Amino acid sequence: MDIENLKTFLEVHKTRHFGHAADNLYLTSAAVSARIKQLELYLGVSLFIRTRGNVQLTSEGERLLPHAQNLILNWSRTLQEISLQKNQTTRLHLGSTTALWQSNLTQKIQDIANDYPQLSIQAEAHPDYELVRRLTERTLDVVVLCEPPDLPELKAVKVGQMKLLMVSTKPQQVAKSAFQAGYIYVDWGESFAVFHANRFGEVPPANLSVNLASIATRFLETHAGSAFLSQRILETQDFLFPVKGVATFNRPVYALYREGHSQLDIIKKVIILITGIAI
Repeated sequence: MDIENLKTFLEVHKTRHFGHAADNLYLTSAAVSARIKQLELYLGVSLFIRTRGNVQLTSEGERLLPHAQNLILNWSRTLQEISLQKNQTTRLHLGSTTALWQSNLTQKIQDIANDYPQLSIQAEAHPDYELVRRLTERTLDVVVLCEPPDLPELKAVKVGQMKLLMVSTKPQQVAKSAFQAGYIYVDWGESFAVFHANRFGEVPPANLSVNLASIATRFLETHAGSAFLSQRILETQDFLFPVKGVATFNRPVYALYREGHSQLDIIKKVIILITGIAI
């Protein structure tokens, strides 16, 4: 089976349009149609319901979708593995959440590279559920997150701590007024969302929602407001002040890996190096 046919299948699904898929793939519409036809003949099923301007997957296409995504990902990883630089013998796929990548985890990647020059590292950012899925499906080797699932095949090791507190550009700010004046909701992941909903579910909607703490921090440099940010950010920004009377969000940070991994020795060494994550 041609891998390009699977890529074309995914693009048609994404765009819901053969012509738009052709534009994105730099092909003609006829070439896209031919690739899809080849794939359908190979599988012996119809993959799309072809309606004008809105192409939909058939039930067989829906079943193919996750497998096609995994096949493309694994093929990409295979190409990377066989094209390692001459001085590199091993590749490690490390994943974490966007929030944790903003901590000193990024610096620790440099520490790993310095200590293990023979190791080729691929770092990725995904939501918690996607990290766990990719770890169990063996497309990630190590993931770093706050809420490890209770799965027998996964080993969790505490490597750090996340501490978030509400900060404001106004000194001596109190909770009620902080939520009303320029509050920014920072997406720190699923566990923080639950904490926020349970503690502050009745507060007015945020004026601005972002998924990067750096966006909120830069915005607060020039605008009055408040947000939940890390202790480390508070300590380094002299225009931010803690808000009184608001609960802090504290969670341990864990590194997860699969028991019985073929590269268990290097994984354990890497976990030692990333221990001490603080956010």
